[in-house]
Amino acid sequence: MHHKAADMRKLLVWLALPLVGMGVASLLAELVDGGGAQQPVSIGLIFPEDGARVELVTPVIAEPKLQVMLPSSNVPLLGRVETLADRFIFVPSLPFTPGQKYVVKWVDASGAAQQAEFLIKPTPQEHPTVRLAPQAVLPANALKFYLHFSEPMEQGIFLDRLRLLDGDGKEVIGPFRETELWSPDGKRLTVWFHPGRQKTGVNLNEDEGPVLYAKMKHTLVVLGSWRSTHGVALGKDVRFDFQVGDADHAQPHMKRWEISAPKSGTRESLVVHFDEPLDTAVITGALRVKSGASDVVLADSRVSADGLQWSATPQQPWPSATFELHAEPTLEDLAGNSLEKLFEVDVSETKNLAQPMIVRNFETH
Repeated sequence: MHHKAADMRKLLVWLALPLVGMGVASLLAELVDGGGAQQPVSIGLIFPEDGARVELVTPVIAEPKLQVMLPSSNVPLLGRVETLADRFIFVPSLPFTPGQKYVVKWVDASGAAQQAEFLIKPTPQEHPTVRLAPQAVLPANALKFYLHFSEPMEQGIFLDRLRLLDGDGKEVIGPFRETELWSPDGKRLTVWFHPGRQKTGVNLNEDEGPVLYAKMKHTLVVLGSWRSTHGVALGKDVRFDFQVGDADHAQPHMKRWEISAPKSGTRESLVVHFDEPLDTAVITGALRVKSGASDVVLADSRVSADGLQWSATPQQPWPSATFELHAEPTLEDLAGNSLEKLFEVDVSETKNLAQPMIVRNFETH
C-alpha cells in the first residue's frame, strides 16, 4: 500500500541497553499511518566494543535508502550502508552517543518515506570531571590550552560547549580555532586560540583585536551539557578563572633551568625547574636522561600543573656518575616560542639565529 511521508506518524522507540558486551537487541516496532494501517518493522541496535550500528530488518524495503540523523537536522550522519539478504545495516563513522535521540529514515517497497526515532539511554554513571592545563598566568599571545577529562567525551561539538569571558564578564566572540584535536584515549582536548587574532600584524588581530588582554582576568566556561561517550553530562557548568600577563616574545633557555640532582644509590627524583611555563602536554616526551650512549629507563615522570617543573624517577637507583639531560629543540613555551626559534620571527633573520642549547650535564651526589 502506498503512503505519503506526510501521513506517517513518528514512533519513539525507547531502548535501555548496556553499551559493552551486547549482541543484537531487536525491538518490533509498528509504524502507523493516518488511516490506521500498520506495517511491522524490526529495528535492531548492536553495540560491539568498536562502535554501534543500526539494523533495519523488513521484507518490504526496496532499496538501501537508509539514513540516520539527529532529530533537529536534515544532514545524515557519516557512515556506510551494508546490504544483506534480509536487512540493511547502517554503520556510523563515530559510535552513537548514549543519551542522544536519532532518527532512522528509509524508503519502503512502495516508494513511501518511513522513519522512526530511537533513544539510547545511558547506563548510570558518575558525572565526568574536567581540569584546565596549564594552571598558570597565560601570556596575552598564548596559543592554546588543554582540557583534561576523566572520561572520553563527545566529539564534534566543542565550540558549542565552551565560552570565554573577558574581565568584564562579557563573552568573547570567535575566540577559538575550529580545529578539534583529541588525545588517542579521547580524554584530552587541545583548544587553540584563534591564531589570526593572537599573532601581531595579522588582519584579524588589527581589525577585531586579540582574544586575550594583558593585565586582565578571563574566565573559561565549560558547559554542563557536555557529555561523555557513555552519555553522562558534566551536570553543571565548570568555570576556570585565569590571569593574563604581558605578551611573551622571548625564547625559553635551557641554560636558565635549575636542575636538582638526585643522591646516588637512591631512586630519588631528578627535578628540573624551567625558566618559564612550558607546554604541559609535550614536556615529558621532549625530555630524556642519558648515561653515556644509553637512555636512563624511567619508572615515572611528572609535570607540575603550572608547567614550571618536571620530575623523573628511575627504575634503578642512580649510580655515582655524570648524566646528560636532553631536550627536543621544538619544546615550546605557552606562546609557541621554542628552544630553537621565536614563534613570531622575521624569516630573513632565521639564518642568524644562534643554535639552542639542548643538553645539560648534572652529577649525582
